[in-house]
Amino acid sequence: MTHDFSAAGLIYGPDEHHLDHLGPLCSFMGIPLIVTEDKLCDLAKRYYPGLEVILFDYLAISEYLVSHFDIIFYSMPRDIFDEVFFLPQKLMQKRIRAIWCPHGNSDKGESIFYMEALKKEEAALLYGRQMVETFKRKGVFDQLKGHVITGNYRYQYYLQHKEFYDQIAEREIMRKLPKAQKTLLYAPTWQDYEKSTSFFDATKPLIETLPSEYNLIIKLHPNLTLQQDFLIEDLIAAYQSKQNVLFLKEFPPIYALLNLADLYIGDMSSVGYDFLSFDKPLFFLNQTVRDSKNDAGLYLFRCGIEIKPEQYADIHTVIANYFQFELRNFSEVRKEVYAYAFGHPKPLEALKKEIVHLYSSFPERELDFF
Repeated sequence: MTHDFSAAGLIYGPDEHHLDHLGPLCSFMGIPLIVTEDKLCDLAKRYYPGLEVILFDYLAISEYLVSHFDIIFYSMPRDIFDEVFFLPQKLMQKRIRAIWCPHGNSDKGESIFYMEALKKEEAALLYGRQMVETFKRKGVFDQLKGHVITGNYRYQYYLQHKEFYDQIAEREIMRKLPKAQKTLLYAPTWQDYEKSTSFFDATKPLIETLPSEYNLIIKLHPNLTLQQDFLIEDLIAAYQSKQNVLFLKEFPPIYALLNLADLYIGDMSSVGYDFLSFDKPLFFLNQTVRDSKNDAGLYLFRCGIEIKPEQYADIHTVIANYFQFELRNFSEVRKEVYAYAFGHPKPLEALKKEIVHLYSSFPERELDFF
């Protein structure tokens, strides 16, 4: 038996890094995205065509969400959702059914408690075989009552709106930079529990040894700017005279940015997996000097050149040597890893039907409420 449910996406709080995952999802699903931050509301309306965005303050959102919706897509753990929305669910005797949506496909959390936080999810969207195996390894797959393999729906969404996004990228990024032989993208992650970010050690040598014929775009992780806003502002000010360097703070649609780049420099960010879509060179900064040959948490490193901290000062020499001597062609392994992570592309209309079928099969109301 199936039921008619009202669905929405939710970003509760300032989690800007969730926007480029829930924004495209809600847009092609034809459901609203509920946010609690003015800035996120503005960004969502600006960068995701046709997306309905609902802005609510923190005090009013709980009652509104529970009274108006049955299904919520989010990228937080269920425990956090229930902390916020427990009381209105209890008062209305209505348990919101939630579907977890990934906010990237990074290799983080292999050695620490990370994905285990999803042990209470009842349904999930999973990119492909790699994420399914990760869920199983972390003990958070068997309790799922349902899941949908999405493939790389964000890339499909970008392709569907390519003209729109490429015009935005040209206007907001490329017009701010001079003509160049190559455009380099540096997309470090934030300073998480694994001390993953290379930003504080690699940014200065990246900029100060940058060849004049290259452009460098530094895509700042939203959490990094929350953690070190003053330090980052000082760094931006220090290099404002560098016309071929652009710090990018608020530009959520990652695929429009990746399309501009000739190569990727990163550490543990999920953007590295996103960049596989374009089959272009990747360079990985091994900030904590882990064993890239045997550490499952560095699986993506096989797709490109590893650079250790003692090499940061010579990073552009490493890059130049790669192109000059063609040390190794990583194209085949990039394609293999992409297939493992995302599988085959799915038309968005077909994916929408699969997701609707998933939540339409939920029981209309649970008797064992909390």
